[in-house]
Amino acid sequence: MLARLMNLYMGVDLSTGAGRALVEERYWSLRRQVPIVFLLGFVNISAMELAGTGRLTFGLNVPTFIACIWVVRLKHWFGRGSGRDADHSEMVKRMRQTVFVAAAVCVAVCARCLYLIHFSDEALQMAMMLFGGLTAIGVAYGLTALPAAGFIPLVLIIGPISAVALLSHEPRFAGAAFALVAAATFTLRLLGAHSRHLSAVIQSRSAIAGEQEVSERAHREAVVAATTDFLTGLPNRRAFVAALEVATAKGSPAAVAILDLNRFKAVNDTFGHAIGDLLLVEVASRLVRSVGKRGLVARLGGDEFGILFHDLRRTRDVAAMGRTILARVSGPVLLNGREFIVTASCGLSIAHKAGQSPSRLMADADVALYQAKEIPGGGAALFEAQMEASRRRRGQIERALQRSDMRANLNLVYQPIFDLTTGRVIAHEALARWTDCELGAVAPSEFVPIAEQLNLIHDINGHLMQMAFATARSWPASIRLSFNLSAIQLCSPGSAAAVLAALEKADLAPDRLQVEVTETALLADFERARANLTRLREAGATIVLDDFGAGYASIGYLRELKFDQIKLDGGLVTAAQHSEDGKRLLRAVIGLCEILGVSSVAEHVESRELLMLVQELGCAAGQGFWLEKPLPAERLNTLYGGQLAIDDGRHARRAA
Repeated sequence: MLARLMNLYMGVDLSTGAGRALVEERYWSLRRQVPIVFLLGFVNISAMELAGTGRLTFGLNVPTFIACIWVVRLKHWFGRGSGRDADHSEMVKRMRQTVFVAAAVCVAVCARCLYLIHFSDEALQMAMMLFGGLTAIGVAYGLTALPAAGFIPLVLIIGPISAVALLSHEPRFAGAAFALVAAATFTLRLLGAHSRHLSAVIQSRSAIAGEQEVSERAHREAVVAATTDFLTGLPNRRAFVAALEVATAKGSPAAVAILDLNRFKAVNDTFGHAIGDLLLVEVASRLVRSVGKRGLVARLGGDEFGILFHDLRRTRDVAAMGRTILARVSGPVLLNGREFIVTASCGLSIAHKAGQSPSRLMADADVALYQAKEIPGGGAALFEAQMEASRRRRGQIERALQRSDMRANLNLVYQPIFDLTTGRVIAHEALARWTDCELGAVAPSEFVPIAEQLNLIHDINGHLMQMAFATARSWPASIRLSFNLSAIQLCSPGSAAAVLAALEKADLAPDRLQVEVTETALLADFERARANLTRLREAGATIVLDDFGAGYASIGYLRELKFDQIKLDGGLVTAAQHSEDGKRLLRAVIGLCEILGVSSVAEHVESRELLMLVQELGCAAGQGFWLEKPLPAERLNTLYGGQLAIDDGRHARRAA
């Protein structure tokens, strides 16, 4: 409705930005010009009244009428609601009223002018025409901001006066009429030109403003895109580092936490990125709810999140906050009808002074994170000075793992597993050894987790598997190879097929292989692990559950999966030597294995007493340094044909 009115009275379209800008420009111009227009009209009409009647009174006459309207309109234009708080509808309303008021005033002025012309002599008649024409042209110019209103005095004042002058058949009046019409026509053209110019200027200005707005919006969107994680909607690494720079520059109390999901890669690889993304979104939501207004949560990349805590500096407060966040993030998540157990690890660091490098704070938290990952099931660790050595060591291992000659320095040793009834070797467990030219010997517990994070573990495991299979081919048929599968291997699609293909390539029968898996590896993706293990078992491989008794879910796995052998955790075995409770627990576990029809293997048999104990409790097999330490491949032949015997010495011996 408003748009149609504006089209009718001013020729603009309120539905466009340029139309609204034109309305605003005309409104504010009119607001400035209206007082001057009324003053001009009042002065001219008063002068005309004085010239026509010889007197000027403030009774019921046109000057008084104009003065009253002037007062009313000034209050209307400058009263409440007419200033910066006026909206477009109010502006349209006031300008529409101006058109009608201009028409009413012009009719009154024209009527008074014609009256004076009719009752005056020729000299005064010419003056009346002059006063009327000047008034019309002056008012028209005063209303240039509103062409519809500016058009009215030219038509309603000059039009009738010129018509009366032409009808008088007086040459002087006819000439004056032609002059007035010419002036009115010229003024109309000027009004039209001014209106078109104003419209063009406003449209150009609006177009420029629109382009600037688009540019600014694009810039804002680019900034948002550059500082926001597209998946979770959280700030990204760039935004997190920027916020950390501000906090450290001010010297405000602050702490940094880096949180990493445990076994997320296995979920991503097994169930696909769609499920992995849903899991990340859920974790992000949990983190935001947990942290609240106490800090900033960001996704740093992959399954890694960063948290900047404000107003935290005391060690105990930061450590407590880390534990709280982990507790609230961890737990079951239901995605597409499947339940996933979320666990995480968290590394924390504290800004102790102003200007501390954000990169150093994050690096400290990262080092603490690796320490936290060593906690079973995940935990929180706060950076300490002594961890600096761990940081340097990790960097050295990372660089060494990525060198082209790394695999050439990999080797395998084999630790025998003995049948405790017959004393004969039944299997050899392949154990990785890495001796770097700069670092020296690096334990698997050090380099395997780093290799997994660098996505190098597949190549390393594949190389070790080929070496182990080639070595086992030369052993007697009664000796099996025991090979450990990592969580990534166990839970990767096609893992079983890859193992069977490697066996075929090495010309080693599947029944010569026993696969060792840990319950932590099963936690990564139980369904995928079960599928791979089932396929390997159906092919003839022996399936062994390693480190039984070290976790909390092993009983459930015994029910869900069919194992051929169970390795008892070394801690469980050692505890039986030092307490009656430990002994009873070990006896119960061995009894459980017997009930399930699964043979048990005691790990970490490190003394004659331990060997006697596990034999007494009925353990079927044993492995440990007291029985035999890990040996290189060429030393294994000395064990074949030998039989385990127990003497009074420090070690077991094999009798011919």
